[in-house]
Amino acid sequence: MNPKKIVPPIAALVVLALVLRFTVLRGGPDADTIVASGTVEATDAQLGFQVPGRIDTIAVEEGNAVRVGQMLARLDLTELEARRAQAQAQLAAARALLAEMESGARTEEVAQSRAAFAATDDRMNDARRDLDRTRTLFEGGAVSREALDKAQTAFEVARSQRDQASQGLQLVEAGPRRERIGAQRAVVAQAEAAVRQVDATLANAVVHAPFDGVVTVRDREPGEVVGAGTPVLTVTNLADRWVRIYVREDRIGAVRLGQPATITADTYPGRTYGGQVAYIASEAEFTPRTVQTTEERVKLVYAVKVRITGDAAVDLKPGVPADVRLEAQEGTGAQAHGGTGR
Repeated sequence: MNPKKIVPPIAALVVLALVLRFTVLRGGPDADTIVASGTVEATDAQLGFQVPGRIDTIAVEEGNAVRVGQMLARLDLTELEARRAQAQAQLAAARALLAEMESGARTEEVAQSRAAFAATDDRMNDARRDLDRTRTLFEGGAVSREALDKAQTAFEVARSQRDQASQGLQLVEAGPRRERIGAQRAVVAQAEAAVRQVDATLANAVVHAPFDGVVTVRDREPGEVVGAGTPVLTVTNLADRWVRIYVREDRIGAVRLGQPATITADTYPGRTYGGQVAYIASEAEFTPRTVQTTEERVKLVYAVKVRITGDAAVDLKPGVPADVRLEAQEGTGAQAHGGTGR
């Protein structure tokens, strides 16, 4: 065999081996790309009342768009409004009594007490004069001992009445004690707290939208009696959607927070949507059972949450299967773990 004729086939084999080494064995251009599949998820809130009662109104239907703070449902408020009226009346009475105590006695009350004191003082002076006269007569033998005793008793009674009237006048002029005023202020504060408590209960009997979103589930209907915390409506925040994927532990070092991503879905072939890594699990786990093959399920992976940032039309709705493509960035493992998210 001619050695010169063998050289070209050998050279061709060498070239082919080099090509295979730099394509198949290195993974080709996809070696620096992480591709994973997941399902679109979104933040949602199951809303209910914080107090039990009968549902009076549900103002939205499934599929309705809602704005943050919008009233969505309300309980029957008849009993609560009656309780509030009662609390308001008790508060008004407590405040009126406190105002009366702080202002002191009226001028007419003071004048009446002074007149009563003057009258008892006059009666005491008359009783004293009668006693002095009776004593003189008794010493002269003109009256009996019994008459003297009666005059003495009448004087003591009049003097006691005069002392009582004097004390009453002092109390009226001094006004209520500071301790009584302080106690009444505490009664007013208690009544105010009772009104605030009823107001809080009234507020808890109404459901408002916690964020802009869409009503996805209407669990109850008007007329039903529900307990505290029973779900009545579910609102989904379509502005906060993501795809949760799982990355092998030998590739997680190529993922970092804030890393851009490209998202596609079979529902919209040919379209791509922007995304960004928002969360990377700090601990590895076995691949979830939703993965089809046993070989894949036994691998250790890290959960990665990729937030959807480039879908203003909301094409990618919750539940839609999607593929995520990340351009690997080796050497960023120190930044990979951490973040927050659901």
